[in-house]
Amino acid sequence: MRTWPLVLVGLGACGPIYPDQQPARQPQPEPAQASGPPGGGGGAPADDPWSPEEPAARAPATPGRPAGPAAQPDDPYAARPDDPYAARPTGPQPREQPPARPEPPARPEPPARPEPPARPEPPRTAGLSADAQALLDAHNRVRAQHCAPAMRWSSQLAQVAQQWANSLRDQGCKFGHSGGRYGENLAAGTSGTLDGRSVTGMWYDEVKLYTFPNGGFSMQTGHFTQVVWRQSTQLGCAVSTCRGMDIWVCEYDPPGNVQGMFRQNVLPTGCR
Repeated sequence: MRTWPLVLVGLGACGPIYPDQQPARQPQPEPAQASGPPGGGGGAPADDPWSPEEPAARAPATPGRPAGPAAQPDDPYAARPDDPYAARPTGPQPREQPPARPEPPARPEPPARPEPPARPEPPRTAGLSADAQALLDAHNRVRAQHCAPAMRWSSQLAQVAQQWANSLRDQGCKFGHSGGRYGENLAAGTSGTLDGRSVTGMWYDEVKLYTFPNGGFSMQTGHFTQVVWRQSTQLGCAVSTCRGMDIWVCEYDPPGNVQGMFRQNVLPTGCR
């Protein structure tokens, strides 16, 4: 068995020993530190003065506006509606538009005036040619405007008119009145250019030259006055052709254009 020798070593200090003149320093407390769990998931202690402040609570977002921090009810610097020193917008502000004036109600349209009833056409005469019927209808149409009664077609007067139309043709297209016992109107034009309506219209157009109510016989208005003469009740007309011309003859019974009878036989339109 091996034994080890025991050696004792003593250490000593040399020199005088003086009492410590300075007060003993108090040990400074170490700053408290704490670390979170790995990854930084832990929170700082509630009494940690160095911990970051909690983020301000945010008000829930409203539709169309981003969420923002909610105003603290105890914030002494929060703006109040009644604060006279609150910041006000500067610069020109848009003027508030006045309310639009309501449109006035539309005026009702006046009721349409009823159209006067159409005057009935005079009855057609059986056996008449187209030209004869057109002459009779045209005469009665304008006579009605002057309160003259409708005339009847007379085959006897038509025969007299045909005899004189043929006589004018045989005399080399002579143009003149027969001088007979009936009233008589004459017209002539290039063959095929006139018909019963246009012939009557040419005679009636002289109304523009007649003076109502004191007119009398005139070579410028004698055809018109015979057409509307109220006492004429029968009409007969005929036509002949000579050298490319049509000669029209109409006979009236009783005859018109009697001196001293114009005022009661030739009335203005409206019959007044």
